[in-house]
Amino acid sequence: MYREHVAGVWRYVRTRVPGDADADDVTAEVFAKAIRSRGGFDDRRGTIGGWLIGIARHVVADWWARNAREVPVAEVDVDIDRRGAAADDPETAMLRAADVEDVRSRLWVLTAREREAVTLRFATELTSEEIGAAMGISATAARMLVYRGVAKLREVMPQ
Repeated sequence: MYREHVAGVWRYVRTRVPGDADADDVTAEVFAKAIRSRGGFDDRRGTIGGWLIGIARHVVADWWARNAREVPVAEVDVDIDRRGAAADDPETAMLRAADVEDVRSRLWVLTAREREAVTLRFATELTSEEIGAAMGISATAARMLVYRGVAKLREVMPQ
């Protein structure tokens, strides 16, 4: 489980905390919690990856509560140039063509939920179903959040 999912969990965590060292610590805590609560995983409710991201969301929230800070939008890391992304996905194509710093500097136009959905989609490459499970919403609602988020980014991105 760890070898297969650590990279995706770390990328998600890194988009939510300001530094690599913090992301390493939070990721380790995610897997420690997953191991302690492995009996709570139900494959009828979703995938291991989605379950781990759900745990990561809570661990990140706890980290911020302990550190009493807010993530500056400029520090959010949206990795948009990874192998494995669908070549015919227009959202990925648009973001891949843009400069990462340019995208990062414009995330302020998104609501917190849109930013979360877009981050889950592009930083961890979760499906709409997995995003929905992680956020506690339907897959359709997750798709709409990503769609609206990308549409807002398109409006503020240079052509």
